[in-house]
Amino acid sequence: MNIMQRLAQTMPAHVKPYTYEQMQAIHQRETRELDRNVYEQNQQTRVSKALGRSGIKKRHQHCSFDNFVIQNAGQQHAFNESKVLVDNFLNDRACGGFIFAGTSGTGKNHLACAIANQALQQRRSVVVITVAELMLKFRDTYRQDSATSETALIRFLSNVDLLVIDELGVQHNSNNERVMINRIIDERYTLEKPTGVITNLQSDELITTLGRAAVDRIMEDGKWVTFNWTSFRINKGTQPA
Repeated sequence: MNIMQRLAQTMPAHVKPYTYEQMQAIHQRETRELDRNVYEQNQQTRVSKALGRSGIKKRHQHCSFDNFVIQNAGQQHAFNESKVLVDNFLNDRACGGFIFAGTSGTGKNHLACAIANQALQQRRSVVVITVAELMLKFRDTYRQDSATSETALIRFLSNVDLLVIDELGVQHNSNNERVMINRIIDERYTLEKPTGVITNLQSDELITTLGRAAVDRIMEDGKWVTFNWTSFRINKGTQPA
């Protein structure tokens, strides 16, 4: 009497053991799943290396709340709202994304990177990337010799704890750009991960560029902060954009 026969005798009548062929099929499925997981992990590692540590430019790597210059009520409001955002984010409270909108030189990048830098200090994964850089990364995935894929790039950007998309509105606003950005925003919304946007567009212009659904997803439990004061650069100040 072989093992399978002895096993069949000890089992209840309604329980049927797997055949050898069925066991082989299960083993093959598990092996393929393991191979797929290893492949995806390698893809994510390649994407991470391609994007760098966080994408935060050298100019903004030292941006913090401590060195943000406050000279008027608008700047104080932007500062306060940013502090609430990062506090909610780091303490896992209801935390949506944010949209920092306004002209150049008003401190949008400074406060966005202050949030990102504080998140990095707390070992959260962060990516800050311009739309132009984002589209270049996507185009790189289409090369035959590319080390990663479009799917892997989207999955990586969808899973980082905080994603900040910069210069939204500066790009060509092609349909492909809109589709890619919306895919990432939609996936992050599903995963309940906040997305930040830095833009020089007004609300109606941003809705035209991204679509109302994408803006609504970012703003659910999120904040829109308008930066509408004179540029620091015009005033020859030292605060980054």
